[in-house]
Amino acid sequence: MAGIFKKLSANDIKITPFEAHKQYNTTDLASIGASTASLAWSGKNKNTFSTGSKKYYQIDKLYYRNYIRERAHRLELDDATYTTQERRLYQSASLLSLSQKTFGSEVQPSSFNLTVSNGGNTYTITDDGFGNLYDTSIGKDNFPNEDNRVFYLSPVNGFKRTDLTLDIETGNQYVNSPFPDGYSRTFYDDSYFQNVVTYEGISFDKQSNLYNIHELGRYDNTDSNSSRIIIENRPYLNFNDEDFAISFYYYADSDTNGYSIVGGTGRDYILTKEGAQSAPPLNTNSLRASGSLDVAIVPSNPAYPYRIYVEEGSIITKLDVYLERFDGENTSYVSGSLYDTAGSIDSNKPIHILLQKTGSKLQVWKNGVLQNETNDNTSKPCQNQSDLVLFGKRNSNGSWYEGENNWGQAFRPTQFQIWNQSFSETQIAMVSESFTGTYPIGNLFYDNGFAVLTHPKYMSLFDGGSIDALSYKNTHLITENEYQCTMTEDEFEFTTNNSARKIPFSQNEDIANFATGSNFKPYITSVGLYDDDGNLLVTGKLGQPIKASSETDTTFVIRFDT
Repeated sequence: MAGIFKKLSANDIKITPFEAHKQYNTTDLASIGASTASLAWSGKNKNTFSTGSKKYYQIDKLYYRNYIRERAHRLELDDATYTTQERRLYQSASLLSLSQKTFGSEVQPSSFNLTVSNGGNTYTITDDGFGNLYDTSIGKDNFPNEDNRVFYLSPVNGFKRTDLTLDIETGNQYVNSPFPDGYSRTFYDDSYFQNVVTYEGISFDKQSNLYNIHELGRYDNTDSNSSRIIIENRPYLNFNDEDFAISFYYYADSDTNGYSIVGGTGRDYILTKEGAQSAPPLNTNSLRASGSLDVAIVPSNPAYPYRIYVEEGSIITKLDVYLERFDGENTSYVSGSLYDTAGSIDSNKPIHILLQKTGSKLQVWKNGVLQNETNDNTSKPCQNQSDLVLFGKRNSNGSWYEGENNWGQAFRPTQFQIWNQSFSETQIAMVSESFTGTYPIGNLFYDNGFAVLTHPKYMSLFDGGSIDALSYKNTHLITENEYQCTMTEDEFEFTTNNSARKIPFSQNEDIANFATGSNFKPYITSVGLYDDDGNLLVTGKLGQPIKASSETDTTFVIRFDT
């Protein structure tokens, strides 16, 4: 249909995207299509999952499971750098789901605010622009950076192994449990450094008032001398003159339930890095000999950067914790009270211990308060190549010494962390109160409209809680399309309108006399955009007819948003 259609060139088309934002403020979630849910892991068969367990499974699979190691398979990859957005999902969580009709293409970063009341307390939660949620009453300043946490054993997934007779993949009981003497497996720690950790005869337990978090301990039905946690040696876990901090929580229970913190007389080890190290086989000429490729255990440098242990004080109900360093000649240590008397233990909250080297000082902090400090008198390298050991110490011949048999069952730590920096008093207070060591309490997935509260103190906030306020801005991506339709002075000089025919009928080919003269020019009333098959896609109606010019080119600009 030459003369009726004209092909557009690339220069005639301009497409410009831009964003539009709308603010939402409401307390009525139903009015904007939002909803809340309490999520909980279930070790049962998936066919028996509750709604909360199904949602937990979906959120875990899409956003959290193996996030650090399998990030390429996760959603929201463009929202934050690798270590900026902290993602850890414990046994339960609270979920707020927004409707896509309201959040559009995404929730605008740094615009989300949520106020929740639960148990007589009110919490105001906002996002930091990187997908992390935090409590505004605590803030996000004066917290250490995740990049400086070189080791972290929460254990985040410990709840899955509370019952070692349960197959967590099927929800069924093992016919023959693979863990008759406690949990024994090798895996990665919970830090971004992905340290190799080996459990040997370990159990996981939870105190009802410890934020629903599980603790580490020796398996009750095994010889505790075969129970330990081994962390593979790494250069960044060695500290010589560098500052460092070691932090953990424990639940001190002074009753008769088998968790009394007193381990008996003598010394019991919490964390050591000394004794022996792995070495390649010495006989490199007999590679085919049986066992010639086995890794040998040889004595390590006697110096060590840190050793943490406890000893009873002057009275049987007093227990002191020690941080010790040795450079091969000089020993430096600092001690503080793990607790003074059994009756002074607050069994309703975890106790936080932080031991650090800061400059020339060794310090012990308890629940954010400095207990003691001494000078670090080491002057030579304190480093060695031995692995780190929790619940024990390795002798130079490779054998093990753990201390009293009931120590590992009595001391059940959680949130065990090593930092490659020391902390100020303000930072220690923040770490002590935060429990997880950093400020995020959950995640906001901007592109999908999900806010998930995962922190142990906040994971059950929607369970019996009420939404007092919710506000956020949405982001709608709008595209402005501009088409320049140009007709030259010698184009579109006739009309197919029936009014220009002698008989106003489309089948009549005779043109009316007034349309045959040279002065006749048609008027343009609309411009249409068509696809290659002649299908009308867009039509633009003019405010008034415009006469086609025979003296100059005429350009019509069509703009529309999508």
